[in-house]
Amino acid sequence: MAIGMLIIGGIGFAGSAVLAVPAWRAAHGGGRAGTFTLTEAMSCDRNPPPRQRCGWFGDFTGDDGTVVRRHYELAEGLPPGSKVGDTVAARDTGSLTQIYRAGDTQAWKAPAGSLAAFASALVLGLLLLAPWSWRLRRQPRQADRV
Repeated sequence: MAIGMLIIGGIGFAGSAVLAVPAWRAAHGGGRAGTFTLTEAMSCDRNPPPRQRCGWFGDFTGDDGTVVRRHYELAEGLPPGSKVGDTVAARDTGSLTQIYRAGDTQAWKAPAGSLAAFASALVLGLLLLAPWSWRLRRQPRQADRV
């Protein structure tokens, strides 16, 4: 069980860190400003339009017109009533999967929660495995030497 916790915790921690850094930068005004054009809704809730909330894929274009990232996910979704073709102010912080809404100061919270959970699993796995005690286990005791 300890080895499983180490593996899951280590891989999850690394993956969460890759997602948390760009989210932190976006929440603090980092990255490149531009616009995000909605191209495809995904995972919508059960409410009928216009109250329906969806996640969105779309294309990001920098304010200078040079940066174009196609088919990225918009982090944290949009308000009800959004539709294909709408544009929103956004930030590209170098994430491999997501573009962040401009002014979204809460974008870092979900990745930080995942990072903390996987870090906890990693630490718990280390505590259960107790590698610092292996050396003591291998050394013969005084009574065994006589």
